[in-house]
Amino acid sequence: MKIFKLVPFVCLAVLLGIGSAKAQTVVNSEGLAGDFYNADGDVAVVLLHGTLAHNRMEIIKTLATLISEDYGYPVLAPNLSLNNKNRMGDSIQTSTKSYATLTACDIDHTHKYEDALAELGVWVEYLKQQGFKKIIVAGHSRGGRQASAFLAKNFSDPAIVGGVLIASGLSRNERNIENYKKDTGLDLRKLLREFSKLPDTEYVDVPKFIYCEKPRVTAGAFISEYTEDPSHSAPYNVAKIQNIPILVIGGSEDTVVPNIGTDFETISTQRNLRIEIIEGADHFFRDLYADDAAMMIVDLIEKI
Repeated sequence: MKIFKLVPFVCLAVLLGIGSAKAQTVVNSEGLAGDFYNADGDVAVVLLHGTLAHNRMEIIKTLATLISEDYGYPVLAPNLSLNNKNRMGDSIQTSTKSYATLTACDIDHTHKYEDALAELGVWVEYLKQQGFKKIIVAGHSRGGRQASAFLAKNFSDPAIVGGVLIASGLSRNERNIENYKKDTGLDLRKLLREFSKLPDTEYVDVPKFIYCEKPRVTAGAFISEYTEDPSHSAPYNVAKIQNIPILVIGGSEDTVVPNIGTDFETISTQRNLRIEIIEGADHFFRDLYADDAAMMIVDLIEKI
């Protein structure tokens, strides 16, 4: 594991905001929407956002712009549908209000954790149809964990040539139980047992779902989020991937997913795994640390 203590560099265009408003083009496939950052490179990157977030959140837009404009590799940033058509299409893509908040709490939560894998598959196929024969699948935070689960199932696809997991580590069931009890006073395990007896589509009365207070959430969505499932953890998935390079990027000041090196300790000697910790970076790689992450991603691309 390497620890980077780099002085962050950022190009003049990023400092001035040049090109940021026009960098991406809205693309649609099978009812899904995403942003495509065009460039001349022949390796495309699929870059997935994190929990209940959006494809134009700061870290995704910054990384996509750096990789495409500064380094010349195209990036496709999907907007996960969360099973809600109001997040899709031109109306959502052009609405300023749609990007004002980090989390999508004002929706009916019928989506499941594993839905992201199917949507990543749609975008990989879309890029193939556009003529790309080499694709990197990447994601931030929960999006990285979902990307790792996708890669564990699809790494034999010859078009998929690598993966990048940014601030993505273990999903800890014990911590989820402890936090839910602390936040709501309820036993998460008891709720899961009760909801497992209900139809997936039945709405349940709970005070909290992920970050959302008093949500409208179905039993199926709640169970999918909180059930103990090893595939929700990136190291479990990476251990299954042997024939493509996997880059894990963490931040030394990340308090959301701390100690990523420890999360991957049991598989740290896996030959296709590279772990990089950027000294000073937080969970969202603010204060120009995104440029360090972008350089690492490009380094992976150029070694393929």
